[in-house]
Amino acid sequence: MIAGMLCVGVATTAQLTTPWILRFAIDFIQYGDKAPGNVLSEMTTRMLLSRNAYSHLAMLLSFGAFIILFTAVQGLFRFYMRTLMIGVSRKIEYEIRNDFFRHLLTLEPQFYQKHKTGDLMALATNDLEAVRSLLGPGIMHLVSTVLVAVSTLVLMMNLNAQLTLLALAPLPLVALTVKRLLAKIHKIFAKIQEQFAKVTAKAQENISGIRVIKTYVQEEAEAETFRELNRHLLEKNVSLAKVRAILWGGIEFLLGFSIILVIWRGGFLVISGKMTIGSLVAFLAYLGMLAWPMIALGWVMNMWEQGLASLKRMLNIWLTEPQIKDTEKTNHSIKNLKGSIEFRNVAFSYEEDKRNIIKNINLRIPAGQTLAIVGPTGSGKSSLVNLILRLYEAQEGEVSIDGQNIKSIPLRVLRKNIGYVPQETFLFSDSLEVNIGFGEDDPQPIEIEKAAESSQIKVDFDQFEDGLKTMVGERGITLSGGQKQRTALSRAIIRKPKILILDDALSAVDTYTEEEILKRLRNIMQDRTSIIVSHRISTVKDADNIIVLDDGEIVEQGTHDQLIQQQGLYFKMHQRQLLEKSLEEL
Repeated sequence: MIAGMLCVGVATTAQLTTPWILRFAIDFIQYGDKAPGNVLSEMTTRMLLSRNAYSHLAMLLSFGAFIILFTAVQGLFRFYMRTLMIGVSRKIEYEIRNDFFRHLLTLEPQFYQKHKTGDLMALATNDLEAVRSLLGPGIMHLVSTVLVAVSTLVLMMNLNAQLTLLALAPLPLVALTVKRLLAKIHKIFAKIQEQFAKVTAKAQENISGIRVIKTYVQEEAEAETFRELNRHLLEKNVSLAKVRAILWGGIEFLLGFSIILVIWRGGFLVISGKMTIGSLVAFLAYLGMLAWPMIALGWVMNMWEQGLASLKRMLNIWLTEPQIKDTEKTNHSIKNLKGSIEFRNVAFSYEEDKRNIIKNINLRIPAGQTLAIVGPTGSGKSSLVNLILRLYEAQEGEVSIDGQNIKSIPLRVLRKNIGYVPQETFLFSDSLEVNIGFGEDDPQPIEIEKAAESSQIKVDFDQFEDGLKTMVGERGITLSGGQKQRTALSRAIIRKPKILILDDALSAVDTYTEEEILKRLRNIMQDRTSIIVSHRISTVKDADNIIVLDDGEIVEQGTHDQLIQQQGLYFKMHQRQLLEKSLEEL
């Protein structure tokens, strides 16, 4: 940036020198060797006389050569000025985008429940571009504008102080116009960025939910909604264009008025002999140079207003601290986990001052045992296992692993030791192989195949033309629900985790496939703590311990046989499922 600013200085010096040379050339044409204060003429004359080449034509050619030289210097250093400063802004944009994305990855799921994906996408694209313009062209043009304006005023004062003051007469009106209109531009641009975020969010939401839209024949309705949002964006952009036009047009008008005053007063000074024609031409050239900084100042300030508005929007996200993170209480000496888990008086709510989803949970899961969690929809099963992953934080009580408070275990160590298959399976737009090995740094093909065999997804390979290399499409759209679940199960198995959590992970597979998967999982689960969340009794009946959740509380606990004997909620669920199975068979 400093090198770029030095280039701005050299380019500006060369630019300001050209009218001064023009002044000497015109005065030389009018007065010859008697031109007043023509230092350049005297210097050039001495140089030419030393070479025995003095003539009026040679003098004029020399002035032309000086103009070409300084113009070339100006062009060369403007090239380096733009290359350096705009190049730097692109590098800054690269760093900011990486840092912004990395920051998003540190934020917990609750953050994403409150912020739309489209809004975040708009920040990382449209707003970031405005910030880049501020940090590159914004700084470059500001430095150039200020330098040209100040230097030009000094040179104009040197030529004629009275004429300079007259030329600056409209300046207060220019300043007032710029101040008022820039405030308006800032407000309009902030609204444009907000509206752009809404348009982006709507587009992202519709593309993600395209199957639902088509199923319910809502293409026209959604297109109309998008058209309306887009129309509001258009209107706001047109409003901004109008204000910009008024800003630039107003500045140009006021500066044109300055030129009229200078020609009127300068003409009298030339006629009365108080000013040479060369000086007046140079003065008008400098006034023309001053016109651009005055116009550019409005443009630059507009760029700064837009950049600052976007930066403020980005900082709202950037300054959001992750609530779940390693702290000074984290014990970094913990490198591995054995897998014993304990809940002591745990209560949890997704929002403060709201009804608890989890209430007074006391539970111990010894390392290597299998715990099953069953209960009605909305009873808190998924919320409970999310606390083990520290995707959410318990408001009351304590969750511990291996006798250590879960908050003292480094997050990376905790999650590296857990294999998790959520209810809503997410697959990346990549091959089956990449999706299965996603959690491993360097997954081996043999390990991927074993994991695929354990989850029974390998059985379906004959349906896939490219086997493990088959691309699954965005969110795994080319796979069935059961195939997606089995792929996600493979992803968890390949890690050989100390704790394996299956959150209703077999709900989309048929009973036969489920039994085959469970047979293979029993060998895998022998040496690790396993937690199976399911609504199917057939899935959990062989677990070492089963808890029944209802309204966030453990209402029953024991083995399958013990719970059947109690004839409580578990027994009723079992009876209902047996009846459903009988009806299906009939």
